[in-house]
Amino acid sequence: MTMKYWFLICIILSGGVGTDIKAQNAEEVLQKMFRSIDGVNTLTYEFRQKERMENHWSEATVKTRMQVQPKQIYVKTVTPDEGIELLWVDGKYGGKALINPNGFPYFNVKLSPTGGQLLGMQHHPVTDAGFGKFKKVLQKALSRSKSNPAVKMNVTGSRKHDGKDCYVLEIVDDNFHFYDYTVKQGENLFSIAKKLGVAEYMMMVKNSGVDDYFDVRAGQTIQVPSSYAMKTILYIAKDSMLPVFMKMEDKEGLFELYEFNRLQVNPSFSSTEFDENHNAYGF
Repeated sequence: MTMKYWFLICIILSGGVGTDIKAQNAEEVLQKMFRSIDGVNTLTYEFRQKERMENHWSEATVKTRMQVQPKQIYVKTVTPDEGIELLWVDGKYGGKALINPNGFPYFNVKLSPTGGQLLGMQHHPVTDAGFGKFKKVLQKALSRSKSNPAVKMNVTGSRKHDGKDCYVLEIVDDNFHFYDYTVKQGENLFSIAKKLGVAEYMMMVKNSGVDDYFDVRAGQTIQVPSSYAMKTILYIAKDSMLPVFMKMEDKEGLFELYEFNRLQVNPSFSSTEFDENHNAYGF
């Protein structure tokens, strides 16, 4: 057998040369994931997060019940402060979240999901619960990978998470950087992040003098990242085609880590599931 013939056999068995097939598989997996996310209306799960703040790590585990349309969210903390309850219902409480602190000040309070008292402890408001925001971020990443050769997406194998077989999908921005962006009229860090598919917290930390997500003005020049993260690793469960593990890194290392455990998709809820007087809640 000639070396040339052997090389051709290797190409056929391996599926070709280069990364075209891996890139195609990554897009196929993501498109299936997007369709699965669109089919979700109710969820229950235990959510674990680890986020890098300016001077410390924020880590928490919470139990979550939510409905996508209309959006209704109930959260109960497991760690670090067990028993705190939060209820956010679209159209109620003036857009605020109802909080049972399970301790001092010993009465329910209502707080803005994007205010400092809630958002000062984490990267994302409770209204981002579920998979909707991740879908939009990953759609932007997929679009970016098609127009920018520095952004690569590959399915790198399989892995178990929470007892489920998962695809492992990796997104890498080889030219991850910050660039100048001019704030438009009416924009804030949330709207800019949504438009560009990047991390609002990353922008706030990067820009000295920006003290909160609304502390920008039209005409101001700020630094924004080229991608949501320099490297993203996703585990996408093969049975539900939903993202159950996400790990995001920047040039300093780990930036965000999220896990969806004990996930139930489209469970039936009672008519009082998102009522503060629901008999299982302590409001």
